[in-house]
Amino acid sequence: MAKGNIIRFGPQDWEHARNEVIENFTPGTPINEAELFAGRQDTVRQLQDTVLEPGRHAIIFGERGVGKTSIANVFHRSLNTETRRLHVIRINADAADTFDSLWRKVFRRLKRGDDGTVVWADQTHPQPITPDDVQIEMTDFYPHETPIVIIDEFDRIVDNGCRVLFADAIKTLSDHTVNCTVIVVGVAESIVDLLREHASITRALVQVPMRRMTADEIRDIVGVRAKRLRMSVESEALWRLSFFAAGLPYYAHLMGKHAVLKAIEARSQIVRVSHVQEAMTAGLNEVDYSVRDAYARATRRAYRNENIYPQVLAAAALTEHDGVGRFGASDVAEPLSAIMGQTYKTPSFSFHVKEMCENDRGPVFRKWEFKKTYRFAFIEPLMKPYIIMKSLADGVVTEDIINHFTSKRQTELSIWMPQPSLQSANGAQAVRPGRARRRPSDLFQQQE
Repeated sequence: MAKGNIIRFGPQDWEHARNEVIENFTPGTPINEAELFAGRQDTVRQLQDTVLEPGRHAIIFGERGVGKTSIANVFHRSLNTETRRLHVIRINADAADTFDSLWRKVFRRLKRGDDGTVVWADQTHPQPITPDDVQIEMTDFYPHETPIVIIDEFDRIVDNGCRVLFADAIKTLSDHTVNCTVIVVGVAESIVDLLREHASITRALVQVPMRRMTADEIRDIVGVRAKRLRMSVESEALWRLSFFAAGLPYYAHLMGKHAVLKAIEARSQIVRVSHVQEAMTAGLNEVDYSVRDAYARATRRAYRNENIYPQVLAAAALTEHDGVGRFGASDVAEPLSAIMGQTYKTPSFSFHVKEMCENDRGPVFRKWEFKKTYRFAFIEPLMKPYIIMKSLADGVVTEDIINHFTSKRQTELSIWMPQPSLQSANGAQAVRPGRARRRPSDLFQQQE
């Protein structure tokens, strides 16, 4: 967001602005206001088109933390018109759900009336609910009403019978062109399983994969909110916020919130690089406890002895992964060598990687066997950005090392130039097998 002309705050405006920051940046809860859901416009339109097309339903899937629930909250807001009224029902699935209990949650939010008597729809079904019951209830709306049923956390359902009947219900609604849209929200693995086991419903389901956000979309999250607050953000500060967010809205909200708060504390309506630097400490302390606890367990010392678990974990976070987020132990060698300032080969740290797949130090990674070798991936998507920020804050890695090993994946964020040298965290000349590249300025060195 350009600096532009901004209305100067008076003495009474600063506290009000602080309160608005807390209201506008929401790392802990899904977004409920369409204007604040910057980015994702193509996805919003895709879901809106699904609602407007008879007999079509949708699955929103992706890794945790990419904004699936938020987009389900807001995509339909602009579809209400004088001739069309949406009736939106949102429920969360849980591990104990059966098909009957899942749809009773839905029916419990529908009122039915006859002869002046109003009852909840679930009360009219004394027997277990069937796919046919779902069709009948979803048909019982006025012509100008369109019910949208959003079922979040679908991946928590463990009852296979529920999944089978759910697929049958989707197919029934589609075959009869019922004026109703069912939106299923879940992590990728569960959705792939549903589609694989029940291929007959694929034609009725619009698949909406939620990727991580681009750098521009992350910048929009911060920029839109700053504009609302009558503030602006330096371009370098925006770059750093988008870098540390790693495409995850959670970190964009978290780091953006604390950077703007630091600017307000300094009585500045411009968020600068120094405010982002100060925001890192506050942001790390506010990251979800499960992430902080997992990092602490993975890197803890045994009998007060030093170990290289923090360095191995940092190297894994900086490793270039394949298209599905997996890496091999050998891929960790180059970043670990740079961090340690000496050459490390796979046998010297493969034990550490495997240890972090077990309960004693995690598990941080999930492990797959592939052609007699193992591939690894972070179980929790929020972990990688936390590791990079934590490692930088604790001096495990340097800014140069982060710049070097993220340049291949982050080139769209800025202009890059050859790097003359690469220093390890302990000050030694780092081992650098490939060509190094870095940003013109260090992560927290403000340009003159």
